Amino acid sequence: MPAPLRQLRQEITGRLRNGATHLITGMPEDRRARAAARVRAGRASRALLRTAAGWYARAPVPIAGGLAHLLYVSTADLPLDHAHAGLIVRGTLEPPVQEALRRLLAPGDVFYDVGANIGFFTILGARLVGPQGRVVAFEPVPACARAVGRNIALNGFAHAEIREEAVGAAGGRARLLVVGEASWSHLASTGRHADVRDEIDVTVVSIDELVQAGALPPPDVLKIDTEGAELQAIAGMRTTIERHRPAIVCELHDTNAQFAALMDALGYTTTNLDGPAPVAAAGPIHALAQPRT
Repeated sequence: MPAPLRQLRQEITGRLRNGATHLITGMPEDRRARAAARVRAGRASRALLRTAAGWYARAPVPIAGGLAHLLYVSTADLPLDHAHAGLIVRGTLEPPVQEALRRLLAPGDVFYDVGANIGFFTILGARLVGPQGRVVAFEPVPACARAVGRNIALNGFAHAEIREEAVGAAGGRARLLVVGEASWSHLASTGRHADVRDEIDVTVVSIDELVQAGALPPPDVLKIDTEGAELQAIAGMRTTIERHRPAIVCELHDTNAQFAALMDALGYTTTNLDGPAPVAAAGPIHALAQPRT
């Protein structure tokens, strides 16, 4: 098949997959979860459903909008009952975080994605910093780390990398609780989700140790989403924060007051990206911390 026709075919099938994903992820969550479970278990009531599921997972899907518009994600790593499947393929995942990264990241910057899940913000960050920049993603769940690697490769981002590690206060090993919805997997030290499916030992790294050893360049911007372990992660990058003053976008899980106090002590101003309430009293939110001038 001539190259122009092959490219056209790829674009058409990509759009079809994107449209199918929009349709399916628009279904009620419980119905979508039941259908996905039947497909995974091989008990789909109709051959058509199995065929459709195979077709969906055969090729990547382009993101339909937002700052990640027309970047690709692997459908094999994005089951239709994934908590964020519809938001990812629409490009509407966490708009305040996307906008913060748009304002903060410039070509040539170094971006750390701490708790990358399947890599939506990894590839978005790679687009924003450009090939002269660098993106380092940290993700301890093995299946998610593999997904990040595939999504980096799909988009040809040679300046991005995935490290299958958790980020904590110090290097070592820790117990990771893998939840049925992998997005909510977390270190055992932060509590226990009701739907834990597995427990594994993972490598933990300290950002300070990596930067001071010269293993990584210091970050200009960090995005942290570690399902309750954000204060542990920040404890392990305190020297880096003090010396290099990166901007920090952090999802908070009942750690608001401690996060706000710590950032204030480090000479940072915190902003609630999700609403008008002060960060310390706002509950689960995305917060932006920027060094005071």
